Amino acid sequence: MAVDKNLKEKFDQGVLESIWSENGELSYLIKDGLDVDEYAIIIKQVLESEKEIAHDFSGTVSNKSKTHTAKFDYKSGWFLEGLADGEIQ
Repeated sequence: MAVDKNLKEKFDQGVLESIWSENGELSYLIKDGLDVDEYAIIIKQVLESEKEIAHDFSGTVSNKSKTHTAKFDYKSGWFLEGLADGEIQ
């Protein structure tokens, strides 16, 4: 399901940088003055609508000055993910 155009624009305007960790987790840096909790929700919605990442992970959102941080849990929704665990027959 595609994400709302206004939500995607807000994402594009607020996000300064995305950073991958060595263990495959993603963190985002947003502009100071923006609500990190709100952006955690926005980022999760945008990522889950794009379905470009095949694994689940916990990510973080921090403002540029790193005074505020929020976490989000990304769920890939990829149907093949359960095959390795024997969940899908």
